[in-house]
Amino acid sequence: MSASTTRQMTAAEMPLIHSCPACGSAAASARRAWRFINARGETEWLRCPECQSYFMDGEYDLQNEISHTEQMTWGDSEKGEQLNDYKQRMYRAVLSKVSSLIDPHGSTLLDVGCSYGGFMEAASEVGFNVFGFDIVPQAVAHVNSVGMQAQCCAEVKDFTLSNQNFDVISVLDANIYWPNQPQQLAEIFQRLRPGGLLVMRVVDKSWMATAGAAIQRLLPANGQKILRRAVNDHRFSMPVGSFLTLLERTGFRIISASPKGAVHSDQTSFPVRMSFAMGTALWHASGIFLAPGAVVIAERPRS
Repeated sequence: MSASTTRQMTAAEMPLIHSCPACGSAAASARRAWRFINARGETEWLRCPECQSYFMDGEYDLQNEISHTEQMTWGDSEKGEQLNDYKQRMYRAVLSKVSSLIDPHGSTLLDVGCSYGGFMEAASEVGFNVFGFDIVPQAVAHVNSVGMQAQCCAEVKDFTLSNQNFDVISVLDANIYWPNQPQQLAEIFQRLRPGGLLVMRVVDKSWMATAGAAIQRLLPANGQKILRRAVNDHRFSMPVGSFLTLLERTGFRIISASPKGAVHSDQTSFPVRMSFAMGTALWHASGIFLAPGAVVIAERPRS
């Protein structure tokens, strides 16, 4: 950035963090997108000019993130266990895709952000030898109490229950809370065996966030309602196309990416299920992504 450009930026426009948490690009060129109130309180959001992601400004603090997560549905012991049942449709769809690519019997699987172990249990039932980790101590304690192996930690590099490289690493609805996604993906790449699979359920409502930001300028209350639905309590919102580019830049080979299979539950509301169905058709016909999320499978190449 030139000195003249720097002088034109006010202190309020300068980002507090040093890089985009979604793609890792320098945040100095990011621009303010919106300010609004969500589950984290009043937050300032920026937009990365490189990957077009929206991201929450402010430094990441792990203890604050743990405290926040414990207050959310997936961090609460009773509600977290209920989500294990609620998400069975998505678990079955993901495992069906993975099992068509790798024999689960005798294969190892690490679930990143395992919460209360719903996906670990489903993967174990089809034959995987499962491990997991999460930042919420109560969730990890629950997983261990039902006979599965989990550790309380925040990053793949800190996972020490097994020093082996895994056949599958799963990240379901967790990457949107990472402070540094490129770093986490690089660590995952290193912990997969050659030919191993990364399977992710990613959220992409960046298109909804763009609409909400535009509406907010004319109708603040309506715009903020859309923004809250678009970003929830996430730390960033990244377009699927940008995410696939990041995976390839990390060294992965994309096997599949589709909204199909990303619906959480048979109890998911009809409008949401329809948005996934229409988004799937549009994505495969034109490459335009307008669904709430997608299942992505990528491989660490054998050579």
